Amino acid sequence: MKKEYLILIALILILGAYLLFHKENKDHTILPEIVKIDVSKITGLVINKKEGPIEFTKKEKGWVLTDKEYLADSSSVDNMLDTLKTLKLSALVSQKGDLKRYELDDENHIKVKAVNGQETLFEFTMGKTAPTFNHTFVMLTNDKNIYHANGSFRSYFDKSVEDFKEKKE
Repeated sequence: MKKEYLILIALILILGAYLLFHKENKDHTILPEIVKIDVSKITGLVINKKEGPIEFTKKEKGWVLTDKEYLADSSSVDNMLDTLKTLKLSALVSQKGDLKRYELDDENHIKVKAVNGQETLFEFTMGKTAPTFNHTFVMLTNDKNIYHANGSFRSYFDKSVEDFKEKKE
């Protein structure tokens, strides 16, 4: 009887040690590197949603909205620019293209484009915030994969023109 217990304890210790020390990373995917964006070079932002595009243009007096040149809320623009400056991918989520599940389909996605004059500096598509509230699902231009981006930033971009207008005029 004692011999069986000793064998069982030895097996448990061996398996426990194996699980503790064997940390092979089975995820060998390499995430695309996002080039750091110099936000001082951004002269325009375009947020494309189902309801239509919202365009921001940098003027001498600050950021303005649409062709009517409404003054934009500076904290809203700063939040979006900070997001672009610090955007970093943390994990590959899907290679299957299940856009609806991550709200990257035509009904729900938000496309963000940062421009300098006519030149596109950076562009990506944003889906919903992950259930952890620490990540947002994103897709990069010309890449069918879906990634986790660090941070919960959809709310910075998912606003109407009225929400983006400066309220202190």
